[in-house]
Amino acid sequence: MDIKVKMNKGCFYRNDIWFSSAYLSLSISSRDLLQCLVTEINKAKVKGKWVSFRNGELSFIESDYIKLTKRSKQTYVNARNQLIQTGFIKMTHRGGNGAGDRAMYRVLIADDVRIEHQRWRKYPEQNWTNEIPKSRGLTIGKKTRFKKGQSARKVISHPIELDPKV
Repeated sequence: MDIKVKMNKGCFYRNDIWFSSAYLSLSISSRDLLQCLVTEINKAKVKGKWVSFRNGELSFIESDYIKLTKRSKQTYVNARNQLIQTGFIKMTHRGGNGAGDRAMYRVLIADDVRIEHQRWRKYPEQNWTNEIPKSRGLTIGKKTRFKKGQSARKVISHPIELDPKV
């Protein structure tokens, strides 16, 4: 497998996460994406204590998810949207502005996230559907599109009316 997945890493979900209504509402594909994002968090031992860093600059791109799970692009998008909606991740950078510009996320179940910022605890009373990124729209050909009530059909007369021999 040529995917850059850290197979020697893993994580332990505390029971307050595992049995939360937010986690129980996640689809399997959303749980898989959450696991992929959690394993991207780097930790270092500082003064005898493990400290997370790089949270907020995490990315797990669509193509790697598809190679790893054999699922579709739309499944990735749905999983990402569900993680945002339930409060497990927060998008810190939209991405898509050129080559190498990828979306960045902050995982809100990491050790370095304070309890008041752990949105998943407030789900389902609150959700963050408004933070799900919308498509930027197709602006190509916008000026040449047909307006409401306009038709592309050309009005032609009946073929018999056009033939002078008949």
